[in-house]
Amino acid sequence: MSRPRKNPKVPRREDLLQELELLHARMEELARELFLSRPHARDVTRSLPSCEVSLSLGFNGRGEGRRGQTEELLKKLESHIDDAIATHAAFRPGVVYSFFSEEANPAEGCPQSPRDVFAGYSETGVPRFLSMLEYGVEKKHAAVDQLTSESGTIVTIKSGRDELLSKRLPDFERRNRNYDIRGQIVLGYFTQKVAEREERFAVTIQIVRSSTRSRVVRLGLNAIGLLPDGRPVLRLIIEEPEHPLAELIRHADRSLARINQELKKLPSGKRLPHAAMCADELLAEMALGQGRHSRRESWRTRHASERARTRTRPTGCARSDLGRARPQQVLLDKQEKTFIILGPKGRIHVFNEGGRHVTSLQLEKRAIDQRQARKRWIALDAEDGQAVLDLARKAFKEAGRGARAD
Repeated sequence: MSRPRKNPKVPRREDLLQELELLHARMEELARELFLSRPHARDVTRSLPSCEVSLSLGFNGRGEGRRGQTEELLKKLESHIDDAIATHAAFRPGVVYSFFSEEANPAEGCPQSPRDVFAGYSETGVPRFLSMLEYGVEKKHAAVDQLTSESGTIVTIKSGRDELLSKRLPDFERRNRNYDIRGQIVLGYFTQKVAEREERFAVTIQIVRSSTRSRVVRLGLNAIGLLPDGRPVLRLIIEEPEHPLAELIRHADRSLARINQELKKLPSGKRLPHAAMCADELLAEMALGQGRHSRRESWRTRHASERARTRTRPTGCARSDLGRARPQQVLLDKQEKTFIILGPKGRIHVFNEGGRHVTSLQLEKRAIDQRQARKRWIALDAEDGQAVLDLARKAFKEAGRGARAD
């Protein structure tokens, strides 16, 4: 005869409440960990709204459907957090902050054309956008004529905080407690091939300061622009790491990471002035670095610039090889109507009739000899060879006096 089963111990109501409260607290802790792991969570300036969730609790102890419910709960939580960050973050990638609506709203803060750049704020704190050419004319920039030429030179225009905010009325000044733009550079025109055509686009790169409710001060880099194919310029930076824009931003990101670590160690009263000083110094460094790159690129044709970015050919050696070349190393390519300068280790550098660098390649000595034997490459006399060298060197020096940042 089996013994009668004992009634299970009935937990006290207070014990149940404490246990459920611990579960609730643990879920909130996990939600906060998820929130802090999302991009730009630390740029949020307000408390996130609560997220209502529901779970179906079974009583058979089998946990049927538990995994599916948990996945749905996580998706809902992730969506809620991402939407809240987009709404309440002062700094939103690819979007300029609006002091009028006090949010980074794509409807107000994104360019409508690939050639548009951020041109400062209106009286009511709404972002203004102009074509880079119009912006250069408005600023009376010295190199604005380069924006209408086909030289391929990238012009850099630097603007400070006070200039970008100069039109804003005093009533809207109080709204920059959590967000502050420290300055920017605009770059253009770059080109992108769309449907067999070269289309131009410009980019705005800003350094912004955001402060959270916990008084954390951070500097961030924001790249704003629209590619001719309709994608935001951020996609180009992510998907084409060899592009000059990507290289510029990677360097600036490393600098900002170091600066943000410094800001954490400072007393709260010194964070804002130190952030402002560091941001101004980094902007000047970025403008100078891009100016150097632009002057180097203006010595090359667009084809040579593309080859240099792929790093599959010795285009980077063209300048040094040109400096050491002698007249007897200069040949004429009769078929292409270009000039060949022979470098060491089989390096070949091609220049056009204007002295600009077209491309570079590496050939075996046999291939070079064959071209000369077939009279495709013809040696020049010493005087003509020296004239070609002088022309190419002059093109490089003129590029060095090209577009500079303000």
